[in-house]
Formats: sequence, C-alpha cells, structure tokens
Amino acid sequence: MHSLLPVCFHLWLYLLVELSVYEAFLQRPNISFLASYTTYLTGEPVSLICQATTDHKIHGYKFFRNSQELNRISSIGKHSINNVKTSDAGSYTCLYWVSDSRGKEESDVSIPVSLSVLDQPSTPVLLIQPKQLLYFEGESVTLKCQHPPIMFHAIYNFHKDNSKLESYYDTSRSEHYISSLSTKDSGNYYCQYWVSGHQRTIMSSESIAQTISVTALSTSPLLNFLPSYSTFIKGENLTMECVAPSPVHVSLYRFYKEGQEFKGPLSHKGLYKVHNVTTEEQAEYTCIYWSAMSSREIPSTQSAVREIYVIDPIHPPLLSVDPPSGRIWDGGNITLFCTTPAEYARTTFYFLNDTDDIISVSTYKTQRRAAVTINMKKTNNTSTAKYRCQYKAEIKGRFLLSPKSPQIEIIVITNGSLLWLIAIVVAAGIVVLIIIVILIFWVLRSKKGLLTKSQQYSPEDAEESKTFSEGGCKVTSL
Repeated sequence: MHSLLPVCFHLWLYLLVELSVYEAFLQRPNISFLASYTTYLTGEPVSLICQATTDHKIHGYKFFRNSQELNRISSIGKHSINNVKTSDAGSYTCLYWVSDSRGKEESDVSIPVSLSVLDQPSTPVLLIQPKQLLYFEGESVTLKCQHPPIMFHAIYNFHKDNSKLESYYDTSRSEHYISSLSTKDSGNYYCQYWVSGHQRTIMSSESIAQTISVTALSTSPLLNFLPSYSTFIKGENLTMECVAPSPVHVSLYRFYKEGQEFKGPLSHKGLYKVHNVTTEEQAEYTCIYWSAMSSREIPSTQSAVREIYVIDPIHPPLLSVDPPSGRIWDGGNITLFCTTPAEYARTTFYFLNDTDDIISVSTYKTQRRAAVTINMKKTNNTSTAKYRCQYKAEIKGRFLLSPKSPQIEIIVITNGSLLWLIAIVVAAGIVVLIIIVILIFWVLRSKKGLLTKSQQYSPEDAEESKTFSEGGCKVTSL
C-alpha cells in the first residue's frame, strides 16, 4: 500500500503538467476582417480570418455569428461571404481544435468582431429651384441633393463641369445656394454624397447632371427728360422717357424714384409725364425695361441716375444809377449798376433801353453785380431816357432768364435849360440883395431915433455925472 503512494503522486503530478501544457497550447485565437474596415455594402465580398498562435497542427476552425455556429467548417481559418447581405451583419467569433492521442480538444472562443452591412447608397437627384431654361444675372437659385433617408451621417459634394465647387466643399448640408448668378455660373451641375463610419467612407453614384444657363442683363436704357434740362421751376411740366437700345424688342418699362417703383398711364410705353412740378418731384430717377428671351422676360440693368431739381422762380435784379438823382447834363456820363438777388455759377447781365433794345451785355463767372457807363447826349431842350436790366443765370445746368428790373428814368439837361437856371439864380440873388438893403436901412433909422432922445436931457442931469480917479483907474458913476 505504501509502495503505491509514490506512483499515484507521480501520476497525478504528470497529469497536472500535461493539462497546463495542453491549456497553454490551446490559446484563444484572434478573429479579424481581411480588409481594414468592418462596414460593407450589400453585394460586396467579406473575408474573416481566424488566427491561432500555436506550433501544433490545427485540424479545423469553427466560425460563429451571434453565438450561432455557422455550418461551414474551415480547415484554413478563413470564412468568406461572396455577396454580403444585411442579414449577414452581426457579431462574429471563431475557435479551432486539435486532435491527438488524447482526442479532440477545442480552444476558447475568440473575442468577437462586428460586421456592419449597408445598402448601396442610392443615386441622388439634383434639384434646381426655381427651375428655368434660362437665368439672368442677379437671380438666385438653390441646388438640392436629394436621396432616400439613410441611417448614417451624410456628407455632400457639389460639382460644376467635373470640378468640385470649392466654395461648397464637403458639407453636411444637402443644399447649395447661389445668391447672385453671373454668366460664369453657366455649366453642368451634379452632386453626390458619402457616408462615413467604421473606418470606411462610402461614396454614392453621381446624380444626373443639370444645366444652368445664365445670360447677362440687357444693355441699360437711357433716361431722358423732355425738356432736356434737369432744373425745373415750380409749376412747369416735364416728361420722362426711357429709351431702350435699338433693335431690342421691349415688352415692358418701369420707372423708379429713389429706388421705389412708380407707374403712370404711359409707363408701359416708356413715358412718364409730370404736370405742375412741385418740390415733391425733386429726387433721383432711374428706369429699366424687359425684353423676351428663351420664353422669359429678361430685365435690363438700370439706367444712369438722373436727378430733378425744383426751384422757385428767380427774382428780378436791382437797378441803380450814379448819380443817384438820375439828372445829368447833356453830354455827361451816367453809370448803371445791375445787382442779382443771389450769386450763381455763371451769370450774364443785360442792360435794356426804354424800347427793350439791348445796349450792353456783361458776362462773369461768379459775380452778383455788373455796371455799364452811358454817355447821355440829347438835342431836345429837356429829354428823359428809361433803362432796365435783367440777367441770365446757370442753375444746375439750365440757363434761366430773370424778369426785368423796375425802370429807372434819366433826365438829361441841355444848355438852354442852363440859361434858364442861371436866370432863376440871378433873380433870386437880386431879391436877396433888396431884402438886405431894406434891413440895413431899417437898422440905421432905428439908431438915429435913439440919438435924438438922448440930446433932450437937462443941465442938472448932466452935472450929476461926475468923474473921479481912484487908484489910477477912471471910474464914472451915474
């Protein structure tokens, strides 16, 4: 009995060693995909590899999906799916086994890997809103890449003539907005999208191309004023005319005041009439026209801006004369001064006689006053001449003629009139002399009367007047 104990102990120790060696031999394998990604599209091939680290001969492999053993047993550690389907998605594991004198032994199951299967991304459709056969510059369009809903996040690319739109590159938004079209935007557009996940990018097919054709706006018209100037006096009438370049066929005209459209009964003919202009019409004006092209009405660019100025009627000038009395000897010179009520950029002065004949013109750039000197010579005994003046001023490109000034009358005195005036002066001098003589005579007569009265005094009164000397001074006392 005691002799059997050592034998049993050694047998038990041998079994422990063999079991630990066997367990080390049957280490857990690793399972992985042959490709570097775990997400596949339906119809693509898939390969899973079961790898074991052992020096012993492996007799077979088993693969599992969602812990369910697959029927196909591999002898080379590879499981292939030729055309993967969404039903093939799941968690995959594997193990291997060996056979020897001890029998068949299996390894532990590998750590699982997940297979994701996506449907092939559907081909998108590029929508252009609004859809037109022809676009004109300045319009806006929206390009929308449309496709059925997907479970993963999508990234979109928009292309023009086989080139990516750099301004709209790899965006999560499925719409591309062009705010102001130009002729450079003409071309063929298409879109595609891609989904990313599980270390793989999946690109959809390209959409069918859509064409965008952009035409430049028609040549701008001319906005004319009839009359042609831009400065109008309150109460005047004017007509605006929008003129399209020939031979464009125009279907519609539009007028704008400070950017706001306004209409009139003849605006469809390119005319707009204003009666009795007021300060409310003082503003900036433009116009445009529409012409037919490719079943669309294409507008023109706006005309150049024209501004209307509305002013009060200009006032007459002030006419003055030197000498101020307006009386001048025959053959003498007289100076007329014409003064405007305000200063203008360019002013022309006109001096007129009593028959409104122009006798002198003075032109200055910026001057409110002009003068003219006239030699006055008449043959009649006494004659008069009447003068007026007016001016022409440039205001905002328009020359306006002022009303005439009030008349000034000039009296010309001839030589006969001078003798008469001398006679009047001489007669007045004689009268003054007579008056002076009478006054002297009256004064002398008054003094003589006083002297006579003084001689009638008595001797006693004379004796009362005594003269005496005091301190060298003579004092007379009465």
